Amino acid sequence: MTDDSTRPVAVATADGRTLAGDLAAPPEPRAAAVVCHPHPAYGGDRHNPVVDALFRALPAGGVAALRFDFGPAAAASGGDAAARDDVVAALDHLAAAVPGVPLWLAGYSFGADVALTIGDRRHAGWVAVAPPLVFGGSPAPASGDPRPALVLVPEHDQYSSPAQARAATAGWPDATVDVVAGADHFLAGSARRVADAVTAWLADR
Repeated sequence: MTDDSTRPVAVATADGRTLAGDLAAPPEPRAAAVVCHPHPAYGGDRHNPVVDALFRALPAGGVAALRFDFGPAAAASGGDAAARDDVVAALDHLAAAVPGVPLWLAGYSFGADVALTIGDRRHAGWVAVAPPLVFGGSPAPASGDPRPALVLVPEHDQYSSPAQARAATAGWPDATVDVVAGADHFLAGSARRVADAVTAWLADR
């Protein structure tokens, strides 16, 4: 169910495709974020519970949110150019829909990995929830990009433990690694905690 501030959108890609999405915006947003979902080959879509929690919490915290479904080419990929092109298309749409505010890239699991590879000059930084750090190539912060990144890692993540995430991000210029206590990669029962942590971190910026 949507409220008055939420509407379906069609995200146009550079190669002429259309991605289904939803945009939620408070009356006077102070920022805006693209939210990317887990791998579609494993059932991930824009209605994933963690993505949905972020999509609902961000506007309540003053941040407009755009979620979208990756296209078929991205679904068949390991986070290659097709998936990255979809994220850039979503960023294009959000920049036009909510002009004049800082833009952020956020994602969960596969979506986090793909978001981290985007070094577009228009966005302010990244939020990566349970990133496996195996999809999409090298994260932009690993190449010295100074923009801030929040990395939220479940305490019992089956794909990238807190220790592995800290090691992988040790050389990033501005990385915050926080642990979601008691949770595994799927974050059952912890989606709201994640959304609150992301909203608070963005509010500080």
